[in-house]
Amino acid sequence: MGVNMKNIFKTATTFIILSFFSFNASAVTEIVWWDLYGGGDGAKLQKMVDSFNEQHPDINITKTTLEWGNPFYAKLEMASAIGEQPDIALYHMSRIQMAKKTGVFTPMTVEELSSVGINQEDYYDAYWNKGKGDKAGEMFTVPYDSPIYVMHYNKTLMEKAGLVDDDGGFSAMDGSPEKFRAALQKLKDVGVEYPISINNESHYHAYWWYLTLVKQFGGEIWTPEGGWCPGDGCLKAMKFYNGLHEDGFASKFLGEDAFNGFVAGDNAMFAGGGWSMSPIIKLSQENKLGWEYSVQKMPQLGKDNGILASHVHASGFMIPNSKDNPISDVKRKAVLKIIGWFAKNNLYWATAGHYIPYKPTAESTMYKEMWPSGAFSDVGEIAFMEPNHPVFGIAGPIYEVLGNWLVGAVNGDISAEEFIENTRSEINFIVDSM
Repeated sequence: MGVNMKNIFKTATTFIILSFFSFNASAVTEIVWWDLYGGGDGAKLQKMVDSFNEQHPDINITKTTLEWGNPFYAKLEMASAIGEQPDIALYHMSRIQMAKKTGVFTPMTVEELSSVGINQEDYYDAYWNKGKGDKAGEMFTVPYDSPIYVMHYNKTLMEKAGLVDDDGGFSAMDGSPEKFRAALQKLKDVGVEYPISINNESHYHAYWWYLTLVKQFGGEIWTPEGGWCPGDGCLKAMKFYNGLHEDGFASKFLGEDAFNGFVAGDNAMFAGGGWSMSPIIKLSQENKLGWEYSVQKMPQLGKDNGILASHVHASGFMIPNSKDNPISDVKRKAVLKIIGWFAKNNLYWATAGHYIPYKPTAESTMYKEMWPSGAFSDVGEIAFMEPNHPVFGIAGPIYEVLGNWLVGAVNGDISAEEFIENTRSEINFIVDSM
């Protein structure tokens, strides 16, 4: 009898133990994550995912990186259509208006987001407003990071021309187009052949600075009432942009060598993405650069007229939609927890050169003192995005049109007037057909 009781006890104990481990194994919520961050960015993001998984044994994220651009968006839309979508994805917010008709978004309510510490007051208006859904109180995406166009500086050359402030800034580049050109002339006067370097063979790069210039010149790139480039802001901005090349301040038809020449010390300034910071910082830290590096937000050429503006992009977290296979309540709660965690633990992500539009981070002392990106920690206050219309957005119709005309206009193959006329005709036709 005693032996039988021992066997029963052992059997019961084994059952309890096995049940415990079985319960814990099944309690892990598996989350499929898609993004389009490769290279060094992808490695940093994977470290953050690993850190989240370590801190949350009840959730396991499996991260997959897809090809940047249209392949990513097409695959996401197709996966959602057939019910094989990921549970969470990082989505380029400029494409929201373009993608709404595909039904790819599962809206998140502001109450849900608030439950994980995500609130409107913690984000700059340009970013939060871009992520909104079709109904009040819902969001399609939650802003995460902001790839922005910045001005990279060779501080050594800038000092040689007397263009560095006592606090290390470059206020001589701000104020008006005339002041900006006068500063470039000072650089030429001390022997810098081409003071500013711009990738003007890429309509993407040219467009991103052009957007800022148009706004700073008092114009709009598009309005519902006036269509493409109403008024004269676009024309003034293009004449200024082209003038930098015609007057010898920047070299014409310069592709990737725009960055390489700047790194080699040939130029005092490089207009480019914040994502270009990492390799320069690495060279600087290894004492291989040969000159002192600095970076700030794009020069404010409308400052004297009270216009402060900087065009920005952003990626945000979204929950892909599927009518046939909607996300479960358990996974939805896990995804919301993930979004909340990544919002609050993003200082490491900022070291990749990304601007963080989350105010508690952007306005923190640690971020402001981070070299060198702390110098543009206030860009969120003057940030703006492309208009809310399906013609706009990364890899969208706008880029197809600009690919035909923008590079030619910037480099002087066609006049500013021809650029406005041709793009206005083509873009307004596309808008009218939508």
